[in-house]
Amino acid sequence: GFYDNFVGASANYYIEMNQRNESPTSLILGAWCHGGMRATGSAHGDVDTGKESVWGNEIYNPERLAFFDQHLKGLPKRKNESPVRLYVMGTGDGTKTPLGNLNHGGFWRDEAEWPIQRTQFQTLFMHKDGSLDSFESMQHDSSLTYTFDPDDPVPTIGGQLVGMFEIIPPEEGGFDTNNVPAFMDQWTHARNNLREVVAAGGWHQKEGPQWSNAKKPYKLLKERPDVLAFETDPLEDDIEVTGEVIAKLWISSTAVDTDFTVKLVDVYPPSEDYPEGYHLNLVDTIRRARYRDSWTDPEFLTPGQPVEISIALWPTANVFKKGHRIRIDVSSSNFPRFDVNPNTGDEVGRHTKMVKAINTVHTSSKFASRVIVPIIPSED
Repeated sequence: GFYDNFVGASANYYIEMNQRNESPTSLILGAWCHGGMRATGSAHGDVDTGKESVWGNEIYNPERLAFFDQHLKGLPKRKNESPVRLYVMGTGDGTKTPLGNLNHGGFWRDEAEWPIQRTQFQTLFMHKDGSLDSFESMQHDSSLTYTFDPDDPVPTIGGQLVGMFEIIPPEEGGFDTNNVPAFMDQWTHARNNLREVVAAGGWHQKEGPQWSNAKKPYKLLKERPDVLAFETDPLEDDIEVTGEVIAKLWISSTAVDTDFTVKLVDVYPPSEDYPEGYHLNLVDTIRRARYRDSWTDPEFLTPGQPVEISIALWPTANVFKKGHRIRIDVSSSNFPRFDVNPNTGDEVGRHTKMVKAINTVHTSSKFASRVIVPIIPSED
């Protein structure tokens, strides 16, 4: 699903298999978190994507059976089955459901391929005033700077997460881990002895006591001094973004190595149910500067010297409705989803100290930070 930690790998695996194999290859992308195709609810985190998004075992098991019938028994493929099926989120009315979740909605759609060939790519430029639009900056010297403190990282609030659990100690009702039943009494027994540290899925991007590392006064993430938020004007029409958003950031730092994060957010306007609006995370990722050009040939930064880094977010499929804003958040941490960079350049996992880094995102005509957005044209 789009809120699963393996969505990027699944989509890329399909692309590679489809290119190499002559046999049919299929891809199904739901709105789910990890394992969500077996779930019976339509909420993924705090976001309800509609009853149409629900599979559960009533659909999941027949899907698997049909696959084995075709490939093991040689039975014919089901009629009218497209190679790609995806759930496009975002067509709900934005009210609060009876269970207290955001009604984000969505719908299933068949596609002939992935990535979608009819995609139109639009470049949106980041500006010093926090705006995000299709116009290149006219300023020759423009940038935004923040201090990244590894001791005070940006807290993880939902997202594509798997396995963010901790073991419940016996004194709090958990079983004794030194006396685990045979084969952990199957997965169910072990799972019931775990509690979630950070919830996956879609959530309002605001700090609170339920989020690890969040501190008072609980702020909207965009209000943190170490988060740069770039957003469009309210949209005049619905816009569907489906595929991989790619950020091209011109950055510099006082450190020889640091991290940069990018997050795509659907900004709901204020409403009766959500007076401050709802800032829905769709997808995010991170890039360590030393690996900006190669995973096998790391290269440190020269402090103060601008370089371009390319950050590809994992796939998503979402309709940004009229009146909403498209927002890109840039920072240098997302903890505990990602380990915090100590900013020292030490070998990964071997640092003995952490230092603050003053990080800069450049927004000038020469160093134009931007995002490339995959837009599916309207059929109207």
